[in-house]
Amino acid sequence: MNQRNTKVCKWFFIIWISLIVFACKGGDKAEGDKATSKDLPDLTEQTRVYVTTSSTKVRTGPGTQFRTIAEIGTDAKVNVVGRDGDWVLIVSKKGNAPGYIEMASVTEWTGEGTSKENTRSVEGRYETLADTQVRSGPGLHYPVVASIAKGTKLNVVEEDRGWLKVESKRGNKPGYIESSLAKPAAE
Repeated sequence: MNQRNTKVCKWFFIIWISLIVFACKGGDKAEGDKATSKDLPDLTEQTRVYVTTSSTKVRTGPGTQFRTIAEIGTDAKVNVVGRDGDWVLIVSKKGNAPGYIEMASVTEWTGEGTSKENTRSVEGRYETLADTQVRSGPGLHYPVVASIAKGTKLNVVEEDRGWLKVESKRGNKPGYIESSLAKPAAE
């Protein structure tokens, strides 16, 4: 890939993320309110580390019809920002262009040891730091079961590979939110 295409891809990614942030944050501001840099999410804090389970192609968009821009081998760690259907958007910490890979070719990286070793008890009240989605399981590949607003108080029963398991006060099934999007609540 030539240098010009790399720059175009980087600018496309920046514009795309800016539009998402504006749609999520900018539309709910009252007139006279000014957005500050504190209102913008830090994408490096919102990435999740996954590992490839097979060799996979990185594409410019979420589908096989998009151009291949790289290839990643088996057992490579990738930084996942989000999901579009059956594809996940990955970003490079080395400055390479962002791209999409098939969700079926990755699994959440659990670090060393088994997933049980990555589960710990963190029971108690937590508060969300941003608007977030509750998923049916501990990962981006699980379906969204609810959306909750920033500042919502949650009852957390455990942590599983960077995801907090939350229980519903209304008797709904437990769900999971990313641990980086909540903090222990002040009593």
